[in-house]
Amino acid sequence: MSGASLVAFRVAFGGCAAIVALRFVAHGWVERLLVAPGYHFTYPGLGWVRPLPLAGMYGVYAVMVLAALSLAIGWRPRVAAAVFTLLFVYAESIDVATYLNHYELVTLLGVLCVVLPIPGRGRARRDGVPMWSVWLLRFQLGVVYVFAGLGKVDLDWLLRGEPLHTWLAGRTDLPVIGPWLGAGWLAILLSWAGAIFDLTIVVFLLRRRTRPFAYGAVVAFHLVTGWLFPGIGAFPLVMIALTPIFFEPTWPTMLWVRVRRSAGRAAGDGQRSPVAPRSRPTSRLGAIAIAAWMIVQVVVPLRHLAYPGDVRWTEEGYRWSWRVLLTEKEGATRFVSTDPTTGRTRTVWPDAELAPFQERAMSTRPDLIRQYARHLADVAVEHGEARPEVRVDAWVSIGGRPRQRLIDPRIDLADEPLGLWPARDIEPSPLSR
Repeated sequence: MSGASLVAFRVAFGGCAAIVALRFVAHGWVERLLVAPGYHFTYPGLGWVRPLPLAGMYGVYAVMVLAALSLAIGWRPRVAAAVFTLLFVYAESIDVATYLNHYELVTLLGVLCVVLPIPGRGRARRDGVPMWSVWLLRFQLGVVYVFAGLGKVDLDWLLRGEPLHTWLAGRTDLPVIGPWLGAGWLAILLSWAGAIFDLTIVVFLLRRRTRPFAYGAVVAFHLVTGWLFPGIGAFPLVMIALTPIFFEPTWPTMLWVRVRRSAGRAAGDGQRSPVAPRSRPTSRLGAIAIAAWMIVQVVVPLRHLAYPGDVRWTEEGYRWSWRVLLTEKEGATRFVSTDPTTGRTRTVWPDAELAPFQERAMSTRPDLIRQYARHLADVAVEHGEARPEVRVDAWVSIGGRPRQRLIDPRIDLADEPLGLWPARDIEPSPLSR
């Protein structure tokens, strides 16, 4: 099978990866999000990950950009993809509070670029590629759309238009359309449109007759969401640039032939591409690895079903589940530290230590609240004090509802376990079932 579409994917992904890394530098996020904070929220088992000094972190991002560009031009593509992905994972592991859905997608696609037989520079016309490599990339992007759509099959999304109503009401200053954005009926209409789009777009992309119209819808959808919600970062760009993998494997070659014709140049030998050599069948071990990858991509987003309560409230199983633009939460927390030997208490406000982005993330996420409570206890011990009991007064508003208590204030969080098992300190959810 022709490797032209994989080459186009490599070029697009490398370009997007470079832009993602450059945005961190251009916006000053390397310093503000990774180096400046004195405390970092960590992933389970990755507490040892620490940022380098500022010059070192800029070096990391410089190498990341160069590796992404090397991947785009096809020079040592597997090595370039491996270098970029390892450094990207390192940077994103420094602080949980920086997590975004498209960072996960970039990581997964980076891994696939390492292991898939994607042709390098000048090899697209000589090397055939197995069809499964194209289908695996289609599957990976399709997972994002499908799970984003399944997450929207929800009463808040479909009947209340939340959180779209809350977000759109904050953009009423936009010219021309601004006055319309505060209307509740528009939020509900767009919520239904978003759910239908995510749930059906993969089917339309897979059908040859509907594919051009479906890709037009992809471009329009992501341009609009990127304009209305700039906080989602480079996600629209990534999806627009990479979705052409759903087109025929020869689409870049055919597009080039049409460009030559439209320019009035003789197509000549450009009309026919050499027949790609037949690929060897996938080994049994390779088939097992592909199946395992696909199973993991389905199971991980569904793991929230193993936890009690609504995942939007508990956040247990929320990350890596492709729940894109589904939740709007706002909260406030204060911690109360009690010396068990004297009974004396003191109130700790997290904004005294945390950066604003960290405080916003922590105030609505029980696992981060628990992690910070343990940090406060550890700091007291390091200062020679008795290990205190740490309780929290945390209130959260979700989906435009009044604030409700998130964490049981009677529980000492300093000794609550940090892990993957269900938490016992989360208050009942106010969300509709």
